[in-house]
Amino acid sequence: MQHSHDVVIVGAGTTGAAAAYHLSQAGVGDILCLDMGRPGEGRSETVTVAADTPLLAGEEATYMPHASGSRVFAGGAQGPRTIKMIVTLPPYLMLDGFADLFGWEGVRTYLELARQGRDLELQLAAQLLPDPSQQVRQNGSLMVCEEERAGRLRQEYEWLQKLECPCEWWDKEKVIAAHGSAAGYSAGLWFDQDARIDSSSYARALVEAAVASGAATLRQHCAAMVAIETVAAGDQVEIQLADGERIRARQAIVATGGMYLDRHLAGLLTPRYSYLAALPHRDPGPPGGMQAPDSANFFTLGFSHDWCVADDFVRISGEDHYSGLKSPRAGERCGRLAKWGWNRYPYLAFGAPYPTSYGIYSETADFMPLVGSPDDNSRICYMVGCNAWGQASLSAAAALAPALLGYREFTPDEARTARLFSLRRFSASATLRRSQR
Repeated sequence: MQHSHDVVIVGAGTTGAAAAYHLSQAGVGDILCLDMGRPGEGRSETVTVAADTPLLAGEEATYMPHASGSRVFAGGAQGPRTIKMIVTLPPYLMLDGFADLFGWEGVRTYLELARQGRDLELQLAAQLLPDPSQQVRQNGSLMVCEEERAGRLRQEYEWLQKLECPCEWWDKEKVIAAHGSAAGYSAGLWFDQDARIDSSSYARALVEAAVASGAATLRQHCAAMVAIETVAAGDQVEIQLADGERIRARQAIVATGGMYLDRHLAGLLTPRYSYLAALPHRDPGPPGGMQAPDSANFFTLGFSHDWCVADDFVRISGEDHYSGLKSPRAGERCGRLAKWGWNRYPYLAFGAPYPTSYGIYSETADFMPLVGSPDDNSRICYMVGCNAWGQASLSAAAALAPALLGYREFTPDEARTARLFSLRRFSASATLRRSQR
């Protein structure tokens, strides 16, 4: 008879690894973690391109649709590892856009769960990472805008103040003092508790802790999952891999950030590529350029770009693009990021070779994670979907794993988080309830 695990977790990125850790702490004894590559990395590779490089001739051959969204640069000359932001704002241009969908109490719930997710991630990183002083940087975040949008940003600040979200208003003088004058930003919101992290190392540390406890087993470099279903008797889940292997468990968590080939999620997720470029940086700091060597996170009002100075690089993210299982076009899109950086900060060495990277994730129509089961009879729990700030929100989601799977009760805060992230919020009944508010 085929062995049946207590829980199988598909995906060992930040979310899946954290779910494994929290389940192991809750006393679950037989957890199997599956990953297509290594925890926090997936099937991925890093390349170096020069300025104005066209689409690489061999790029189609190296196209890997499941490159992990948790991945970072390789470190050293290959780019900074401590790059993934842990920030607390919802992924919307303005908070009223979020409130239109979830109400102002939904905004308040999100801000609180993101804060809790951030604090939990920082706490676990301090406990589990081998060198947390280098792998985590809690230097804060600064949202910036140009002069013509300062009024919009000020409105955002006033809403955040009413919601008791800790932040500071920065005028032009203060923004330039911290950020430099070259980019032309004139107003900002400062969040002093935000951080960034080496998310690949963090995911690996979480899985290793779960394995060391005796509760979990890790299988790396597995074939892709092609199907997952609750079996006929209704008391088990069967996962089918691309090589034909079938694995059974009492319950399963699907935590693959690039997940979109699943009938339960049809129409809910859009696959996207996320691109990274790291431009060599040797500037001493403002007034001409950014604070060095380890500046805050910077991101624009509207979230078109985010960036930071780390390990002698300016790491720039953006150019997120619908994938549709097409070529990533990484050379072209990372090249656009590089040009954006050189235009914003002309003191950088224009045209110098720079490391690039990309990963794949999936995004929902409301930019929120999908968490939970599609119906009351399902033994499949999803923790998928991402936003630019998923390190905080998905950390909060992963901490729900023991309660979602029935190993303990929800706390009141967790119940509110589960409702906000619920997979069923896209159902007709949920849509009707929101329209009647």
